[in-house]
Amino acid sequence: MCDKHHCFIIPPHVLEALAKRGNTSCKKTLNDTHRILQKRNTVLNNLLIRDFEEGDGDRFIYDSQNKTEQRVQLVRKEGEDVSDDESVDKAYETSGFVRDYFKDTFGLNSIDDNGLDIISNVHYGKEYNNAFWDGDEMTYGDGDGKEFKDFASAIDVVAHELAHGITQFLANLEYRSQSGALNEHFSDVFGTIIKQKYLKQDISEADWLIGDTVVTEEFPGVAIRSMKAPGTANDFDSQPDHMDNYYSGNADNQGVHINSGIPNKAFYLSCLEIGLDESALIWFETLKALWRTADFDDMLDVILRVTENLQKENKVCNTALEAIENGFSAVGITKVVA
Repeated sequence: MCDKHHCFIIPPHVLEALAKRGNTSCKKTLNDTHRILQKRNTVLNNLLIRDFEEGDGDRFIYDSQNKTEQRVQLVRKEGEDVSDDESVDKAYETSGFVRDYFKDTFGLNSIDDNGLDIISNVHYGKEYNNAFWDGDEMTYGDGDGKEFKDFASAIDVVAHELAHGITQFLANLEYRSQSGALNEHFSDVFGTIIKQKYLKQDISEADWLIGDTVVTEEFPGVAIRSMKAPGTANDFDSQPDHMDNYYSGNADNQGVHINSGIPNKAFYLSCLEIGLDESALIWFETLKALWRTADFDDMLDVILRVTENLQKENKVCNTALEAIENGFSAVGITKVVA
């Protein structure tokens, strides 16, 4: 999730719950979130005046050497041979797979569509139970081995976090209330799409889980989230799958990671009807058309318009519009009648 504008794969409320159960590594990880949040906010506040230089989206992998610092030692860069460190090589491979998917599928030139270098930091902190995008680069902890394990090895975690970067540059969805839930939603969408591509699965073979490979047997659940069945992934998973159960409280920036389960289920249902590739195109074009304060109703308006246009251009099947409308209707997001 994103804590305000700082994006983590493990939501703070999960770390907090595990800390209450006595996990000191989760407690320490939770304590680090505010410092990183400040950096992320600085990046976003200066996004419009940022200097952009055309690049090639090269990969640079740094070893944090178990310090809570980034870019400590450069250990592998674009085109170099494998190292003797599995985390380094996994971060290199997975970030390249994500970069190439967006380039080959949508013509996107790296994260910012301007060839931004993809910086990854591995072995961050000691027993650090998270991975995050901070507005500029990726950072991965090794996990404590008790609840979580090597975050750099999980393709859906890498894709989820890098997709936060793509959302930052294409729509910069504000991280609160429904716009924040959409921010999380798009990262889960492309996390699960890329996971299925990476594993060469079709939608019937996929488990539709996010973060299942970074949790251990001791973790009280099977994954961090479920696209197919929101609210069932672990003991702390309170995601609804319908607007009838929408969380309207103030916690978690007004339910950003909680309520993302609603559009997540709509995406899953749409994929069942029209397939993964057409759904991916529709969701990517929708993301490009959204704006900072967009909410669920805005999402529906835009995605129906995008789908109709793609259908007219014969880029998606002629049943796509009906499938998308039905998918959102099934989770209680329907067109507002004037």
